[in-house]
Amino acid sequence: MIYHIYDKTKLTDIPANDAENQWIDFNELLGGGDITRDDIIVKELINSDDFLRTILRRFNPEKRFLSHCFYFERPATAPDNMSNFIVTDAALNQFPDLPTRVKITKNALDFCAQTNVLDTNRPIVTFLNHSGHFNIKNPTACASHLLVTECARLFGNAADFSDFQMDCCFSQSARDIKKITQNRNSDIIVANDINEGNSIVKSFLLNGWMGYGFLCGLDMRIVMNSRSNLYANGGAIKKVKNIK
Repeated sequence: MIYHIYDKTKLTDIPANDAENQWIDFNELLGGGDITRDDIIVKELINSDDFLRTILRRFNPEKRFLSHCFYFERPATAPDNMSNFIVTDAALNQFPDLPTRVKITKNALDFCAQTNVLDTNRPIVTFLNHSGHFNIKNPTACASHLLVTECARLFGNAADFSDFQMDCCFSQSARDIKKITQNRNSDIIVANDINEGNSIVKSFLLNGWMGYGFLCGLDMRIVMNSRSNLYANGGAIKKVKNIK
């Protein structure tokens, strides 16, 4: 079953329930619905705070660490060198410290392994570093350098790790000019904070990319898009159904 969670004070014109889709006001979700791990939860027109508060109270009694992965599919109009990629975290962890960003990275790697949404079995994970190199005067550059080292130690069998600017994530010519040896685009981009992540996500959405947000860390399959990027087709559902 696909459970569409909404706020009835914001959304009144909803489709009829059927054998596959059930629409539930978030206030009713706390006490109702026989939702299991085989079901899918989709955030519709509802404030993220209300949605998350309800999800945490109902489905996260163990207080597992949660994060948000925004998965982008390459549109036909994109340059040939562009491919599917993920931005994390753009919606949940606001100003994560270094240990939290390691957890965010681990959730993203687990999500990719479970869904196989990327075009590679060994993703390249890039921590955004606006200096492009280690710079002891730049806290962001120091943090990115430390994250590359720590994540390579912890997860080196699952991914490759790098840190540089946004243009080098997607442009081979930019990498060549800056003498970066990475020979393909980044698959997972780890933002420094929620403002940076959200800006990246919205900029791609405004430029015609189709994106789907997923809540990661639970044994539930949860689609969590922006209110301005509501579930309008089956794309997100098709992706999240592949989660093991």
